[in-house]
Amino acid sequence: MAITATQSPDYFRSELEKAVGGHRNVGDVRGDGLTAAVEFVEDKDDRRFFDAGRKIGPQVAAALLERGVIGRAMPQGDILGFAPPLCLTREEADVVVRAAADAIESVFKAI
Repeated sequence: MAITATQSPDYFRSELEKAVGGHRNVGDVRGDGLTAAVEFVEDKDDRRFFDAGRKIGPQVAAALLERGVIGRAMPQGDILGFAPPLCLTREEADVVVRAAADAIESVFKAI
């Protein structure tokens, strides 16, 4: 079943929040409808960001691509953006969320 604005506009972002929002290096999960973004921080409590030279966002985007999912490393900071097609099904949203959680965990295990 496709997720539509009338059925569950925030399902994707909500599931992403549940999956990665508690991660020690995720400062924020935000979005509206099917668009979403995950912001990475070095210190969650102090909202201290990583040094830009470490390119955390691009590392997570690359790890996500290895899992067959496209996410965009945003140029404004260590932010991973998602803009899936409007015909995304709940099952497909769940695949993206699982891949994102795995990619995030793999990058932060390595650093």
